[in-house]
This record gives sequence, C-alpha cells and structure tokens, in this order.
Amino acid sequence: MRYEKLSPGLLLAWDDFQREGELALITHGRSLGIIAPRNVIKPTKSVVFIYCEYDADLSHLSQYGIEINQNSGSVRTAFLPLESLAVLAAESAIERIKPSRKLKLRMDVAPQAIKLSSFVNRTGLTGKGVIIGIIDTGIDAKHPAFAGRIFRIWDQTLPGLGVNEGRYGAELTGEQLYISQDTEGHGTHVAGIAAGADAVYSGVAPEAELVIIKSDLQDAHIADAIRYIFRVAGELGRPAVVNLSVGGHADAHDGSDSLSQIINAESGIGRIVCCAAGNEGNDNIHGQANIPSGRSRGMRFNVPLNQIGMVWLNAWYTSSGQLEVSVRSPNGFVTPYQKIITDGNPSQSYDLPDSQVELVTPDRDPSNGDYHFFVQIRGRGRSLVQGGVWQLRVRNTSASDTILDVWTLDDTLSVFFTGKSVKDAVKIGSPGCASNAVTVAAYTTKVKYEDIDRHIREMGLELNTISEFSSEGPLRNQAPKPDIAAPGAMIVSTLSSHFNSDRSMTINSQFVAMSGTSMAAPFVTGLIALLLQRDPKLDPSTIKDLLRQNSSIPGKSPGTFDHKWGFGLIDTEKL
Repeated sequence: MRYEKLSPGLLLAWDDFQREGELALITHGRSLGIIAPRNVIKPTKSVVFIYCEYDADLSHLSQYGIEINQNSGSVRTAFLPLESLAVLAAESAIERIKPSRKLKLRMDVAPQAIKLSSFVNRTGLTGKGVIIGIIDTGIDAKHPAFAGRIFRIWDQTLPGLGVNEGRYGAELTGEQLYISQDTEGHGTHVAGIAAGADAVYSGVAPEAELVIIKSDLQDAHIADAIRYIFRVAGELGRPAVVNLSVGGHADAHDGSDSLSQIINAESGIGRIVCCAAGNEGNDNIHGQANIPSGRSRGMRFNVPLNQIGMVWLNAWYTSSGQLEVSVRSPNGFVTPYQKIITDGNPSQSYDLPDSQVELVTPDRDPSNGDYHFFVQIRGRGRSLVQGGVWQLRVRNTSASDTILDVWTLDDTLSVFFTGKSVKDAVKIGSPGCASNAVTVAAYTTKVKYEDIDRHIREMGLELNTISEFSSEGPLRNQAPKPDIAAPGAMIVSTLSSHFNSDRSMTINSQFVAMSGTSMAAPFVTGLIALLLQRDPKLDPSTIKDLLRQNSSIPGKSPGTFDHKWGFGLIDTEKL
C-alpha cells in the first residue's frame, strides 16, 4: 500500500478493515463514504476523491471494479471496492486519495429586512431565464409553489443508469418527477425560499426554473451534482446558481478540501455557488492551542457517558511547526507521544486499559502544505468510548511557536472541547470555505409565529441581529468568511407532503417554519438569480464584491468585517 497517498481518515478505515474486516467499517460509514454490500457476494465499496494528472487516462482501472466518474480533471470522484484501494494507490498518475465525507444539513417578514420588495418592484426581476440548482434532500414536485418550473431531478438515491457526471441514481423529467420524494422536508423548504411562487410566502426568484438533486449528502456526490447542474444549464444556454445548505468539519477549514476545489474550478461566468455558513455558533466543536517552541500543551474535550461508539478529532497546523501527539483517557492512561511519520504507515494503534487509540501523523498535506493529524478513539472490544474528560497532549519540537486547530467530528455534537481549549471561531468548514462560494450567515427577523393549531410559538433568539447559532469565521488561514448575512431564523417556506412535520413548526398544510443558515443561503441564492437575470455574465468575484458593497453591520462603517456577521446584512436597495 502507498500509505503516503491516503488521507488520514481513509487510512484509518483501511487499517481497521485490514485488521477486523467489514464489521469495523460500520461506524466509519457514519462519516465516510463507505457503502455496505447488499449481499454477502458483493464487496464493501467506498466513495472517494482522487487527485491526479489532469488528462490521465484511468479507464483501465475498471477491471478492478474502480469506477472513475470523470474522464479528465485534476480532482475527480470515484467508486471502488475497498479491497481495490491498494491498486488505486499504486497508479502512478494518482497523487492523493481522500474519502468522501457525509455532510450535515445546515417568508413573510424576512424580505422586509433586506428591502427585497422595493428592489423587485423597482427592477421587475423575477429570476426568469435563470436556473437555480438545489442539492439537498429532494423536493416535493407536486407542491403548487413549483408548478411547471422543475426542469429536471437527478435522484442520486434511486437505482438507475445515472448521468454523465456519475453512473448512479436516476435522472427524472416530466411525470417521472413525482417518483422522487423529499421525506426529510429540508430540500423542499430550501427550494421554496429561493424560488417558491405563492401570494403570501413567495420565494425570492419565483420565476426561476429548478434543477434538483436529491443527494445522499456524500461530498463527492455533491461535487458530481454541481458539475451536473452547470452542464445542464450550459446546454440550455442559461446562467445558474447552485445552493448548498450543507456542511461539515472534516476538512482543513481553509478552502483546500476536495469539494471546495471543485467549486472553485466549476464556478465562473454565469456559474455561481452559494453556501450556508453552518449552525455551530453555540457548539464547542473547535479547540485551539498556541504551543510555544519546546513546550507542551493539553487540550481537554468531553465525551458523554455510555453514548459514543467512536470519537474522531481532525487537527491542522502550519508547515513551520513540528508536533508530537499523545492522548490521555479520563482514567489517566496515556499513549506515547507520536511524531510525524514520513516513511511507511503513519497510522499507529495503542491499546490502553480502558480504550483503543489510533493516531495518524503523516507528512505535509499536498493540498495546502500544512500538517494534518487525525485521532480515533474506541472502547475496548465492543464497549463504548469511556465517558469523561479526555486530553489531547501536544509537544512542539520545532523552533517556532505553533497554533493548532482541532475539530470534533461527532454528528450528535455531544463531544466538545472544554475550558481554555475552546475557541469560538473558525467554525466554517467545507463547502462554505470555498473561495469562490458566496457564504451566508443567518440573521434573525422573526422570533414569534402562530402554528397550525393557532398556538403562538416564541423562540429564544434576539430579534434583528445575527443569529446566535450561525457559525463563526474566519477561515484557518484568516481569509474572511462568511461573506454576508441574510434572514435565516424562523423562515416560513414550502412544506413537503412526504415529510412528517412537527405541528409546532407547521403553519398550514403547505408551509412550515424552519431556522438555520440552511435558510439564509437560499435567500441569497434567489437574490443571485435575480442579479443573473439582469446580467447573465456575472462571475463569482463580481457577485461577491457587489453583495459585500451593499451589506453592512449595524453601528459599524461599511466594509467592516466581523467573524460572525461577515460584511453584514445584505441591503438590496442599491443593487
């Protein structure tokens, strides 16, 4: 195995697979793109990103069951039996293999906050002639708010022949649109904010046409979906804006990850991507430590009792540092300090009396030149991870003081940093950290509403300010993110008939209230569709400059950046 070609998370899954077989991959499947076989005859497969020579011909790898989804490009997606990973890594044209990661999902008074009605009345813009792509949990194609405007659905979760961008899923048009269902409701709600047509709860661009991708939320499949939307729009000769109300924290938080690179490569003139900043503003998922040269530091994190099967920590620091890593359990047992391993397998396993710890400390990551290490903690045997306060111990052997950033990767947000380790910043991950993406924070325009049972519901948020749940920037490399803020709290939009909505959130049989930067992003997506209708030649840089110049933070001079607000709440009056 060419270990140096595998990213740490994929290497851990490979090592566990080699030691313990397919049973070890059950937990990895929560995060990585690992697909369990439907029967004992078929092998376990994995969805990955591959970094390779731009024009490399990799078609011969199909004999090993390796399916490459693109014929060209320096970052491609692939689907392969896990047992063929060594074959893929041995290919000379391939430089790096990274796992696909499963991302998480992230209007009545809202338009008033950004003076949208005035803008629409003045310009007459409706989004007509523009494609809005929604990559999410699907859409209720029968909802009247979308009547006659869903051009195509690629349901990546259905069996089928797939599309040019990936030979999986089913492409649906016409009456087939109704085959795909949104059982989670998130995608339908997001689509309604961007482009729903209704007399009361209208979306921002009610005459735009929709290309919908129902995704399994693997970031490699999201990358395929972006390519698909832009290809379809190009064939129609129309500009397009893609909405991504999803995110994760398994990346470097600097825009060097696979999905961000594809966003940057695929976006351009008339091709815009809009992303949610994230909803971890109140969650201590990020820790940071400044380790002086020749000194050690400890970073404490809490694991709940009898709840977690596996803990992952994703850590990054700049190339000027040299760190050795150790872990201490709540009972005081420690692993040895592990240095950077540049030859052979950088993954080492340690059996403690109360846990099993794997540390991966490879050489610099070729995507950004920085160091990246990964920590995996499991219980002994079939036991859950020991609950209590753990400590990540780090020793700096370099001549430079080094800042270390670490993120927990627990889906339930129940693993968190404590004490001085907590850093309430740098919580915008992929895809929101893509430099070409418009990344949107959430602003609170409503804290009270009446539900379907005529009960008044009031939320514990402060009105007319940035939403406390909205994730903070900047990026790890200090690049300014988020870009702007838009309404994202208690937004009323379309309700999928296939989603069992809580009655306390339901407004009526067709509309529901939701909160999150997931709701703020499609607000801006719809606005970008209006701008593309006016000028189809706008590119990401021009769009971002235009939005930033017309945004501001209350009480601060225009152009001021804040790690929570970005450049402020968008004001459409002068657009």
